[in-house]
Amino acid sequence: MKKIELLLNLSHMPEGHTGHLMPTPEIVNGLLDIYNNSPINNILEFGFNTGWSSYIMLSYFPNVKISSIEIYKFDKAVKGTSIINEKFPKRFQIIWQDSTKLYKEVLSKKIKLPFDKYDTAFIDGGHYPDIVNNDIKLSKLLGIKNFIFDDGDCPGIFPAIQKHSDLKLIKKYPYIPLRKINGKYFVKKNKGWPIALHHYQIKC
Repeated sequence: MKKIELLLNLSHMPEGHTGHLMPTPEIVNGLLDIYNNSPINNILEFGFNTGWSSYIMLSYFPNVKISSIEIYKFDKAVKGTSIINEKFPKRFQIIWQDSTKLYKEVLSKKIKLPFDKYDTAFIDGGHYPDIVNNDIKLSKLLGIKNFIFDDGDCPGIFPAIQKHSDLKLIKKYPYIPLRKINGKYFVKKNKGWPIALHHYQIKC
């Protein structure tokens, strides 16, 4: 079995209720390639879980700030936010909210998000077409033109992307999905489609 290589030690981060991104060379190098070829300053993340993807991006994207939307305010998620805020002061904000409700509140101007302007969306929340479509619509409402989808070929994600003809695929970054259970890392079973980060941009 191939040895699992991680570029960051995240043993202090709580394990999530579902799988999350791991700091493998494939994922880190993919994110860095997107960062080096895109104007990224403020990221709106859909799906915090316990914060692994936020921690990775804040570690490798200097000066970038992240607002993360998470529907479930469970103990491990709260612990993850505390760890991130201590490690990256003034660079992270959590929004405890259902993103579908948040879209309606932003649309009606009942709520204001932590940062005035966002340039990038990291979408890895609910893997259902209606939810992903909502998250894309919210991102576009905020003027976001740079999109990163985790697992973009997933049957719950790709149909939503297809609804937006102005979203153009820039590149895919395949990776081997891992899961951490009780402190040990395991390769997750293949889902029947290639697992990858997908970089899209709105091209006028």
